[in-house]
Amino acid sequence: MKCPYCGSECPDNALYCDVCKQPLPNVGEEAELQQQLERAKHAKLRRWMIAIGVLVSIVAVCVSAYKVVSWIDSYKLKRLYTRGAYTPTLNLVNMADGRQGHALVFYGEDGDVVYLPEIDKSLSICGGVARLEIADADWFYGDVSDYDYAEITFAPVLMKQSGAQIRLPVVNYNIDVPESPLTVISPEQDGVNVVTSSYPLEFNVVAGSSVFVNGTDVTDRIDRAGDFEGKVSVEPIGDNTYTIIVRTPQHKEVRRDVTIYRQKYDIEIELDEEVSTRTSENTMTIKGKCEPGAVISVDTDYIEESLIQDMATGEFSFIALVEDLGENVIRFRASMEGRNDAVVTFTVNYKPTLGRYAANAWKMDYEELRKYYETWLTRVFKCTGPIVDVLTGDDGKQYMIMDVSTTGEPQYVALQNDTTLASPTMGPKYTAYADVAGRYFYRNEYYPMLIARYIDLDA
Repeated sequence: MKCPYCGSECPDNALYCDVCKQPLPNVGEEAELQQQLERAKHAKLRRWMIAIGVLVSIVAVCVSAYKVVSWIDSYKLKRLYTRGAYTPTLNLVNMADGRQGHALVFYGEDGDVVYLPEIDKSLSICGGVARLEIADADWFYGDVSDYDYAEITFAPVLMKQSGAQIRLPVVNYNIDVPESPLTVISPEQDGVNVVTSSYPLEFNVVAGSSVFVNGTDVTDRIDRAGDFEGKVSVEPIGDNTYTIIVRTPQHKEVRRDVTIYRQKYDIEIELDEEVSTRTSENTMTIKGKCEPGAVISVDTDYIEESLIQDMATGEFSFIALVEDLGENVIRFRASMEGRNDAVVTFTVNYKPTLGRYAANAWKMDYEELRKYYETWLTRVFKCTGPIVDVLTGDDGKQYMIMDVSTTGEPQYVALQNDTTLASPTMGPKYTAYADVAGRYFYRNEYYPMLIARYIDLDA
């Protein structure tokens, strides 16, 4: 037997320990002691198990609560991105190189990032938007005649500033094979009525395209910017048609017929080729030549004492008044006894110089502009703010959505782009001078629409 006090070996029948002199338990007492020790051990184990169970329960409740809160937050966010204020939009745009493309715009909180794994690209949200522009042609390879369209799928991931990552709803859309870009600059509209024996033909294509005019290869006359400038003869036979064919890699071939109309008059009359259809002055000198003996008279506003005519040669000139912003109609006629009048009508676009235009600009008063836009038509305003979106309307014109707010609450105006700025950049502030033209429907609301004549980065 071992002494329970000092551990010394003692005889089995000893009553006291020979070493420490403590009384030794008998066999019955030892068994009882062992049982007490076992019971104490089991009680302690049970207490530990209960404590662990309580701790596990608390952790489980916390995890469940976190998952519920996270699920609710994720559901709310996905709802915003599915049919709420953050629903992505897809807009047709013109790329800087002249190609057609689409802009996929995400909305959200500044500082968050939208990651697109399909193209391994991250888009930072700035000013409430993140924008991705891709040329339509970039989705196609080789011979585009093998394609009808491309199916595009993005599975965006929202990366919050807190570090959380949330899978957003999948974005699906189809892209048709684009046509070879062709922008006819002159004539400005098809079927333009001219009174000259020649007329400038100007258009723009994507550099590197193959171009033909009436079957003649003019590719070597396309400059690095993709511009073509030339003149075509215009006969007094009514419609004069010029066929332009453009072939751009990864695009469908495009064919465009441009018609210039020149009427055959009973009295021969022709304008000087220097007479332009654009002016920055509110007066414009009109020169030409008619059949000798015909008398020139002007129907629209002009300076009366400016009309000069040489009856022997038929040469004439006068100073027309073009005071309305945009298009102004000029009409005059040649009359001769026994002949039908030769009535000449054409339009001139008046765009004042920046100095003259800006001098009449009003300071932006957004709330009043929204109320009185109808009575303020043609009034010039100074608009300052970032461009948050760029759209191409059904009329083919480019519209820039600018936030002119100074309070933090968005105040949008739509600016029809009549400036030399072909590709506005999102984010930085611009200053634009624009005149009121009406309203524009954007993101389910009507906003003031102005025609921007001049725009530049804000200093």
